[in-house]
Amino acid sequence: MKDVLEEATEIWFGPQHVSAHGWAAKLTLVGDYIVECDPNAGYFHRSAEKCLEFRDFRQGALIMERLCMLEAFLAEYPYVSAVEKIAGIDVPDRAKIMRTIMMEASRIHSLQFWWGQFAAELGLFTMLLWPWVDREFFLDAFEELTGSRHAVSYNTPGGVKYDFTDKFLSKLDRAIQRLEERMPKFRDMLLRSPTFKVRTKGIGRFDANQGLRWGISGPNIRACGVPMDLRKDSPDENLTYDMADWEVPTYTNEDHPGESDAYDRMVQRFLEIETSVDIIRQLLPQVPEGEIYERKARGKVNRLPEGEAYGRVEGTRGVTSLYLRTMDKAQTPYRAKIRGPCFNSYYSLKHLVPGNKFADFIVIFGSLDPYPGWWDR
Repeated sequence: MKDVLEEATEIWFGPQHVSAHGWAAKLTLVGDYIVECDPNAGYFHRSAEKCLEFRDFRQGALIMERLCMLEAFLAEYPYVSAVEKIAGIDVPDRAKIMRTIMMEASRIHSLQFWWGQFAAELGLFTMLLWPWVDREFFLDAFEELTGSRHAVSYNTPGGVKYDFTDKFLSKLDRAIQRLEERMPKFRDMLLRSPTFKVRTKGIGRFDANQGLRWGISGPNIRACGVPMDLRKDSPDENLTYDMADWEVPTYTNEDHPGESDAYDRMVQRFLEIETSVDIIRQLLPQVPEGEIYERKARGKVNRLPEGEAYGRVEGTRGVTSLYLRTMDKAQTPYRAKIRGPCFNSYYSLKHLVPGNKFADFIVIFGSLDPYPGWWDR
């Protein structure tokens, strides 16, 4: 090994590379093969945890959603949930089901973005344009509901800020219908593409035990056949996943059961989309009449009692959570600690990348669907 490393070349992938969105990894190469990978975080740092200490309990969700605006409805929820637990706020039933619907719509939008980005990095430019055109229909619905396409600021302690309207429901239905019509085309264009198969099959493979040991969650572990999902395993009392009949989506490759590669992780995300659509379709007819916000919540969150709480949600990329601690009569948090879903998958590159060709590095990285804001907090 020492002789091999003497012939090695060290290069930095990122942060200036077009496929490196605010991150960098030091790669050690021998010829065209990677023998060592050293992921480096810190190029995208925005001090979100410290910023939360200087924002009141209605403003904190805005910091959270900016960590990953692709899944803003999901990203802001752990903070809101933690505040509600400390304040002892009861959320109206209408708000609970509206939250759940918008979280699944946010999950769909985020996966559409990832499809396009991942395909483009493999040279399949058509599959960049098509999903990104389709995600515009979801963004139109988000804008109709909240006034914003990405920074939605929807969830708030005590409920939600904006009520569903007929125009919004029409736009959401149009977005879902278009997606359902085009899903077979997307499957055909990607999963049956010889180029895509060559670039992804057998690349970045790991098994369920390795993934769990590394702390990987979300679609990346479910692609190994592990039905681990907070929506089922630990239902949140202020969400309504139990009102829909659905199963945790998992994928098992018959050629290597219990393991997943880059191809399997793409298949898994098709299953994630289909599950989210199913949940939304079931919940929409069940939205009850009533308030969307607990009227006493505003007074309760002006000053919180001393306490601590842990809010979490099954995000697009895995378990997203936040620990919140407050002092007596506090107007801002004493401490906030964010657990993003991508830190673990990012540092799993240290184990996944060595032994692969240099050209496969971005395939492995992209297949994990990482987002820098979740590890550079």
